[in-house]
Amino acid sequence: MFLRLFLLLTILLGCFQIGQSQINYTANDFIPPYERGFLVGANLGFYNGWTDEQLAEIAVGIPDMGIEGVGIETLRPALPEHFLEQYGYDIRVNTFEYYQSLGLKDHTVFIGYPSEAHQENVFHCPTVRSQTFANLYEEIWDNGENGTPVNDENYYALYLYKMVSRYKPYVKFWEIWNEPDYDYVGNSSEPKNDPNSWWQRNPDPCEHAFHAPITHYVRMLRISYEVIKSVDPEAYITLGGLGYPSYLHAILRNTDNPNNGSISVGYAKRGGAYFDVLSFHSYPHIDGSLRYWSDAISDFVQVRHSDRAVQGVIRLKNEFEEVLEEFGYNDKQYPKKLNIITESNIPRKEFGFYIGSDIAQCNFLIKALVECQKNDILQYHVFHLGEYKTLEEATNEYELMGLYKKLPFTTPYEQEINLSGYAYKTASDLLKGYRYDAQQTAKLEMPDFVNGAAFRNEIGEYTYVLWAETFDDRDEYAFQMYSLPSNLGHDFLTSKEWNYAKTKKQCIINAQEIPLNGSPIFLKPLKDYTADKDELTIQSSPNPFVAETSIHYIVKEDTNVRLAIYNTSGQLVQNLINTDLQKAGRYQYTIPDGLLDSGVYLVNFQQGETQMTMKLVKF
Repeated sequence: MFLRLFLLLTILLGCFQIGQSQINYTANDFIPPYERGFLVGANLGFYNGWTDEQLAEIAVGIPDMGIEGVGIETLRPALPEHFLEQYGYDIRVNTFEYYQSLGLKDHTVFIGYPSEAHQENVFHCPTVRSQTFANLYEEIWDNGENGTPVNDENYYALYLYKMVSRYKPYVKFWEIWNEPDYDYVGNSSEPKNDPNSWWQRNPDPCEHAFHAPITHYVRMLRISYEVIKSVDPEAYITLGGLGYPSYLHAILRNTDNPNNGSISVGYAKRGGAYFDVLSFHSYPHIDGSLRYWSDAISDFVQVRHSDRAVQGVIRLKNEFEEVLEEFGYNDKQYPKKLNIITESNIPRKEFGFYIGSDIAQCNFLIKALVECQKNDILQYHVFHLGEYKTLEEATNEYELMGLYKKLPFTTPYEQEINLSGYAYKTASDLLKGYRYDAQQTAKLEMPDFVNGAAFRNEIGEYTYVLWAETFDDRDEYAFQMYSLPSNLGHDFLTSKEWNYAKTKKQCIINAQEIPLNGSPIFLKPLKDYTADKDELTIQSSPNPFVAETSIHYIVKEDTNVRLAIYNTSGQLVQNLINTDLQKAGRYQYTIPDGLLDSGVYLVNFQQGETQMTMKLVKF
């Protein structure tokens, strides 16, 4: 820590000594540590009839005005050059100020996209004009002519200088372009040994959305790093929402030298020197994460469930990490890069072979927020805030990835939150102020098929997020009984389900009898809680049984009571008792012969805010 602080001071002092017109370091020397902690984000999108300020309000929520929110803490807007050139560079300052007043912070803004006058009039691909800026290879700096430290003839440098000078109080991550590696032909995904793959050769300008040589993208990174860091040394330069590790490989093996990206005078560093953060996009239903090839059936086996989808997100992150490791970005040779996800989700309706259901989407989002924090990802931005079509109107998965139902032409403040919006808000609200605790997570000693994490706040309180892992295709049902290790010292916990933001319901459970299903629950240890032993007692006799058995329980005070039987997949088999009011006393419920088939069952007993579960076996 001392070494990093010393290096930072040295860098900043050097920057001060030589003035704002240049910096004397790159990301190969230093990446500022990010201290904020994990943030829950969203891509706002554009919806007819809505202003960005109104969208921000329903993203955050304003309870005093009766406006619900969905737990958003940060945003991913855009500030393209063609927009700022047309409407003026101050056009969005008031909007960003309003975001800040709502508590939104550390935004990720994707940038680029030149005006017609500043777009490169070159056809690197014979049929499509280059999408990037003209004059990228003009000098970045001049002697202060025209009132700016940058060379005004370098249009991209001038755009950065003017924009960052205005918006630096609100933006932490500057994302260079959006999906520059968007692939039209599929060579991004070819195996490493395929001569057509981007692992083996640089992407052809005709193959991807940038429509320019990758050296031009590296040049943009270099200009971005020099100009943005000169204006705001605490900002982060971020790759533009990549989807393919092969494109990252190409960035890292090239300099900005227009002559084949080679190292030479004036082009001494490769692309990795000019960015701090890897930003990537993950759509696991699209990238092949939810299927695998089987030689036995000569076909793909589908595994479309939330845990497999989240594993796909982390698998992609690890593939990017492997590329960075290959080029020395491992905190040994060079500083390790930070990570954010700026687009991700699965749809809530099936399209073709794609996964799609409300419960799968809800489970995926909460599990993704947990797994991102376990894997050092700093932000997760859902795609999108709202849906573009109704469930019946939608023709593709991107139209049904929002936290709100259809927003276009919906009257502002009459919008309807999706179940996924409540799931997202539940996770955001219940983990606000908490950070992932790897040591406490290890102490949970989670068995096979149980997953989750421990989170700790500044005063040492814990929240545990736990679930039973899903594993069957198109099936979100799972069930596991779990006991917290006794050495953690927790006897009772409050339990809040995935939709707590909507229901506001919680219950008290025994730490040794925690029923888990495929949807995450949020558990918080209770301090100084004592319960009459009988209050949490439920017994059956006989157990195991052959014909009939009786369940005995005690109701301590007049309250609501529920007694239900589930199978080991977490599916309800029989509701035995469900009443809003049962008088205090001792009770017996007899399960008659023939009600249950042979097998193992779980009896869940709930009174008031207290519940417990026991195993029941019929021969």
